[in-house]
This record gives sequence, C-alpha cells and structure tokens, in this order.
Amino acid sequence: MLKRILLLTLLLNVIGCEPEGIGADWKRIQHEHPAPDFSLAQLDAEGVVRLSDYHGRIVIMEFWATWCGPCRFSTPSLEVIYRKYREQGVSVLLINQQEGPDRIRKWAEDRFTAPILLDDGQVGSRYGVTGIPRLFIVDQTGHFAWAHEGYSGGFERNLSLILDEMLAGPEGTDAADG
Repeated sequence: MLKRILLLTLLLNVIGCEPEGIGADWKRIQHEHPAPDFSLAQLDAEGVVRLSDYHGRIVIMEFWATWCGPCRFSTPSLEVIYRKYREQGVSVLLINQQEGPDRIRKWAEDRFTAPILLDDGQVGSRYGVTGIPRLFIVDQTGHFAWAHEGYSGGFERNLSLILDEMLAGPEGTDAADG
C-alpha cells in the first residue's frame, strides 16, 4: 500500500499537479516607484557600490544578517540564482544589516561570489526593512518590481519564474534581443 501511495505521489508531481505560478508570498509592485539609490562599501573590496551602477540590469537585493535563521537558507539560494543568471543581465546584492566585517567573513567563508555590502542600517531603514530576510527586485529601469519577506519553499523556483518573465520582456520577446 505504501508503495502505491509513493508511486501516486510521484506521478502527480511529474504530471504537473504541483501548484503553478509564482507563490502568493511574492508581491508584484504594481506602481512604478524608483528604488532609492545608495552607496555601500563591499566586504573585502575597494570602493563603494551604488544601485545606480546597475541601471540596465535586473537587481535582486536582499537585506540579511548572519544571526538570522531564514537568511542562512536564502543567501545560498541567491548565490545559486546569481551564478545562473548573471550573464543574462541579473545582479544580486547581499546587503548585510549592521554586522562587522569579521563576523560576516567568518560566516560567509568563501561561499559567495555575489557582492556582500555593509549597511549600518540607514539603507535598510530607507527601504522600510523591519524584518529580515527582506528581498527586493529592481527592474532594468531602476524601479521596484517585486518584494518578498522571509524564506519559504520554492524560493529558487519562484525567483527563476520571476526572472524568466522579466528577461523575456514585453509580449514574450527576448529582452536581450532588443
């Protein structure tokens, strides 16, 4: 009997009875609000990063900290997304909230190639971040497109669906083609 239940579950998943579309916890931002520009230092890199430096790219920004349980799942998932989409015009900025470089370095080790930025809380405050992880997706024109709070199952899948849609451009055309 158990084998039949497992087989039925497997078949239902294969034929597409899983929920389709982007999860309800992902919020599309309907009104075109420009994302506030900022300048933040990078962990272990010279100079500052400005959001305006990424105009023309899709930018995923996540506000996080090393002590945050859900962040321990979301930041590695964002690294996977960064490696998958960076050549397609997507950038990921991991914006640490109010922690020292030594603590971040110890936790991150060498697991991340996406930039880790240092925020003393001012940028998070300007973005209305009251809890972490808090994620924003900014479109190629510098406007908010999506927001997400927390971490839940299907995180990478939902991000991939959103990015594929954004990269396709209007009317299903490939944005990279023109």
